[in-house]
Amino acid sequence: MTASRFFGAFLARGKFEKELKELQKKALQEPRNIHLLLKIGDMLDKMGKRREALVAYRKCSERYAQKGFLIQAIAVNKVILRLDPSQSKIQDLLAELYDQRGMVVEENLQRRAMGRELVEAEEEAMPEIPLFSDLKKEELARIMERIQAKKFNPKERVCKEGEPGDSIFVISHGKVGVFRDNLRGEKICLNELKAGDFFGEFGFFADARRHATVEALAETTVLEITKKDLQEIIQEFPSLSQVLFNFYKERVLDTLLATSPLFQSFSPQERREILGMFAAENFPAGAMVLEEGTPGDTLYIIKKGEVEVFTTDAQKNLQTLARLREGDFFGEISLLTGRPRTASVKVLQPAEFMRLSKKDFDKIVVNHPEVKKVLEESLYFRLENKLKMLGVLHDSPAKEGMV
Repeated sequence: MTASRFFGAFLARGKFEKELKELQKKALQEPRNIHLLLKIGDMLDKMGKRREALVAYRKCSERYAQKGFLIQAIAVNKVILRLDPSQSKIQDLLAELYDQRGMVVEENLQRRAMGRELVEAEEEAMPEIPLFSDLKKEELARIMERIQAKKFNPKERVCKEGEPGDSIFVISHGKVGVFRDNLRGEKICLNELKAGDFFGEFGFFADARRHATVEALAETTVLEITKKDLQEIIQEFPSLSQVLFNFYKERVLDTLLATSPLFQSFSPQERREILGMFAAENFPAGAMVLEEGTPGDTLYIIKKGEVEVFTTDAQKNLQTLARLREGDFFGEISLLTGRPRTASVKVLQPAEFMRLSKKDFDKIVVNHPEVKKVLEESLYFRLENKLKMLGVLHDSPAKEGMV
């Protein structure tokens, strides 16, 4: 080692020693702050004091589990196993501690109801994680064996939209942003997720690809479990599949609203409020969703699948006007004008739609007139396109002004 490198290492070690003493002092002042124990373990690990780091990590993991911070405890356990693979039984201990924590919570509920003094516990715990909240300690231990922990720095990408992906992530600590491009190619933030939230369920249930880009907004640790491992667990615990599917449905709908030009100006809270107005409807391939000339007062947004929009000319020949896919909408012309359907819509691939009635649409535009404006622009564009297809309207500016 050169003199300069030796001197640099000496300075770094001195800096680490100083930071460690400050962390230890702060931990004495804040004995309930578990995160300080994690920082102490990290610092000791950086300094090469592996045995002392393991002691700090073990204490941190146990206290996380006792307090109910299961995801954080699992993440710390993964660090312990990385430093010392021989401590494989730590997963069983963690499951036991988490199970005991549940008994303390139950006892405190009974004591509170009876007006008795509460059992000493570590402040309030995080909300239960839907992925794991219904599992027993033996089941938890098995899941923890399959999970991998990964760390990300701020602005570092966890996954990218369009890439292959067949795993689910749970955030241990930190926070991430979920981004997606809208129809104009603009990057928009769909949501911000924090500790305890999970993502990646779209690829698991759908087509094994990422449907959004996820980036760390702060120093973040996530736990990842692959589709293969999760499928094996679901075979043993079917209830986990239903929990994931419910979350999947909710997020698919919200994603469609966020990326649709109709609702992209809405805040996440506003989107959640109108989700209940939509009804789901499924159609097999070949089915007719709308027929030209029939009454209509419903707007459809395509959740999954593909449809063909077509009309009939004077010679009874079919003319294809458009093919629409996920995120596209149709049915707006009759919704706005009150007139019969101006085109037919046929399902090309098995499709799922979100259906919005005129009654609910009218409620939305009271507070969001921009939605009606987007539909009106679409109305003029699609009517103009239909007239061109039928030969009634050509690319003459004078004639186009008649529309």
